[in-house]
Amino acid sequence: MIKMIAIDIDGTVLDHKTGIHQITKDAILKAKALNIPVIIATGRNLSSIHHIAKELKIENSSYPFVSQNGGQSFSFNHKDKGELKIYYTVSFDTKLTNELFDCANENKIRIFAYSENEKYAYCNKKISAFRTFMKFKSKRQKLISYNKKTDFSKLKVSKFICFGKAKHMDKFRKLAEKNNVSIFAFSYVSDAHANIELNPIGVDKAYGLKYVTEQLNIDAKDVIYFGDGENDIAAIKWAGKGIAMKNAKDIVKEAADDVTDLTAGEGGVGDYLFKNIFK
Repeated sequence: MIKMIAIDIDGTVLDHKTGIHQITKDAILKAKALNIPVIIATGRNLSSIHHIAKELKIENSSYPFVSQNGGQSFSFNHKDKGELKIYYTVSFDTKLTNELFDCANENKIRIFAYSENEKYAYCNKKISAFRTFMKFKSKRQKLISYNKKTDFSKLKVSKFICFGKAKHMDKFRKLAEKNNVSIFAFSYVSDAHANIELNPIGVDKAYGLKYVTEQLNIDAKDVIYFGDGENDIAAIKWAGKGIAMKNAKDIVKEAADDVTDLTAGEGGVGDYLFKNIFK
């Protein structure tokens, strides 16, 4: 029996060209009517999630959501008081943070790193299209330029987004792998470039959703999870029913229990819920 629905955003409920399909919105409303918690689990930071939650009409939910690939859990309407509540944030060791920034500079990798404070982010290049794009996308108000004297102990990094040419990314990725951090592929790149997201050791969406189910006293076997990207695989494998989108990559579909008949833009999540869950 499904007691919780967990959804990724980009490429799952949201198509960047067509938006959120009405059938998916209708399915989320149906879940609310049946008192089934609908939980967002995304790589986004919380500032860029609110308008999606509002469009799905779950922004007033007191349930914990998962952001930053599991690195943070929060609710917009904590205990019906209408206040933002952050339950936890997992951050990087400061020594490793410095090593990653130095390695990025040596290999011409551009970094946009979320800090624990929702207003701030770190960058290692003062002017770049990537920096401008990420500031807009993440809605971070203030950017701190990294230098050798930057003290990360005062404001720790919770997530890295790293961009550069594929040939330069190799050495940087090896440093991350050596330190056992969580590595996920990121999008919005050309074939000549590569980029990755880094989270602290052991952090992924399954990590975040385990916290949510513990708070709600729900077993993983009673959770259905929808996702389309590499950062969804852990949650797809963890959930009792892990569903890959029709538009997902093969590696994601191979990890899933089932695949939607329709893409995100066609309302794949809503269509699947109505056909298979809301009987």
